[in-house]
Amino acid sequence: MTGSLIGRRLLITGASSGIGAATARLAASAGARVALIARRDAELTALAEEIGGLAVPADVTDAAALIAAVDRAADELGGLDGVVASAGVARPIHVATDDPADMANLVQVNVIGLLHTLRATVPHLIASGAGDVVVLSSLSGRRVPRDTMGVYSGTKFAAHAIAEGLRLELAEHPVRVTTVAPGYVATPIADAATGSDADRFRADVAAHGMSPVTVAHLIVTALTTPREAELVELAVRPTGE
Repeated sequence: MTGSLIGRRLLITGASSGIGAATARLAASAGARVALIARRDAELTALAEEIGGLAVPADVTDAAALIAAVDRAADELGGLDGVVASAGVARPIHVATDDPADMANLVQVNVIGLLHTLRATVPHLIASGAGDVVVLSSLSGRRVPRDTMGVYSGTKFAAHAIAEGLRLELAEHPVRVTTVAPGYVATPIADAATGSDADRFRADVAAHGMSPVTVAHLIVTALTTPREAELVELAVRPTGE
């Protein structure tokens, strides 16, 4: 059962598809007012119209554009008391032989984009008096699953560390921080994968991927947990993986 989010003002990055979109739908159905951030304007606008949310297109790797989008969302919603940082990319990479530009893209989106998101949103969450940060990481942020996932895992190890550091940093403020770490999830994230291991990666996601709605329920659980408690990390893997 989904807890109530009535009265909550939630911002979601990576909201045009996958876990972000599933979370937006579930949060809106639970009563939240939702602002959606992603690069793909058309998909974002369509989802906002579907759920009665606010589309504020922006790229999380562009700090200035992201701050402007977050500030606009906060103005239109009357503040923010929750952020779900779900923007991310994944692809298998051989460190010794593959294109360094692909490696840089993973770091830019999964690490730098996360830092930009937190820097833009945390002041609004503190001002709310009862805020929540949910960082989407991965089980790959706890171990490297195979030889071509070292770079991706490195970005997700970083996401875990950034979230935990932020949780400690905000200990004296009314903001909780939760890391959600799923295994394979059936989202379009594998579609853009390139390289010699891309087909195996897509096959694994297709064979084992959980529904993004399953992960969305964990996110809403973190947001609706009584404020006397803080869910520090929620890890989930597909049954039988």
